Amino acid sequence: MSEEPPESTPGTEPIAPAAPTEPDDPAQQDDPAQQDERSGDLAVLAREFTAALTREQELAERREQLITQLHAELERLRRGEVASALTLIRNPLIRLHDLIIRQAGEIQDPLTVEELGTLLRALADETAEVLAATGVERYAARAGDAYDAARHRPVGRVAAASPEEDLTIAQAVSAGFAGEDRVVRKSEVVVARWEP
Repeated sequence: MSEEPPESTPGTEPIAPAAPTEPDDPAQQDDPAQQDERSGDLAVLAREFTAALTREQELAERREQLITQLHAELERLRRGEVASALTLIRNPLIRLHDLIIRQAGEIQDPLTVEELGTLLRALADETAEVLAATGVERYAARAGDAYDAARHRPVGRVAAASPEEDLTIAQAVSAGFAGEDRVVRKSEVVVARWEP
């Protein structure tokens, strides 16, 4: 019984063994002049590649220097802004301090209720000026104004005398403070509510 060669899978051809390679034909080898030319080309490419890498490294170092310099300048600006902001508050607070000391030195006898009220209102006005220097203005709610949830905080409730007075301010308890784009503290108010 002779062995038969294995059957090939349909659609595939058996792989033929590789033919032995012949030693290089000396006639096909490059002559020394061509080899020198190729070596010279490779040397030029290597120099160009090295020069490009050096330029990239220098650019990267320059970028790092610029980033470090910009970071330092940003920090100086921030310190300057903080100092300016503190100056806006510091000077008016010193003025308020002086006003309090001056008023305390002028008191000779016990103050009447009216004099004490005037003194405290003057101190509150001076404080409002300090806040105004920071961009925050005082606003007052008035009795009869419509209640506005964005600007008023209810701290009490009373019965309204008529349906028209429903959700109006019956009494302002404290002032509110607002900047250009937002309310810093809502005004505290007593709100009138109608209950039939």
